[in-house]
Amino acid sequence: MSSEQSVTVLREQAMAALRESTTMLEVASNLLDAGNREEAVRLKDEARAKRNVSVWLMGKANTLENAKLREARSQFHETHSTTSH
Repeated sequence: MSSEQSVTVLREQAMAALRESTTMLEVASNLLDAGNREEAVRLKDEARAKRNVSVWLMGKANTLENAKLREARSQFHETHSTTSH
């Protein structure tokens, strides 16, 4: 799998986790409105964990993308510094 594909997959996974987290928070809110505080708190905590996973995955994607950009810049400078002399 290429670096670009890896970044894309990580970002897709991050977005999926964020969507799940959002849905879970909506359900938790409905449960709270219905008076089921215990289940609402449990689901809110699960949603927070999902959000943390999303943030972690997006961070991994950004790190991978930045490493790829640094590598490309380095190769560009190496190529251009040897050919311009």
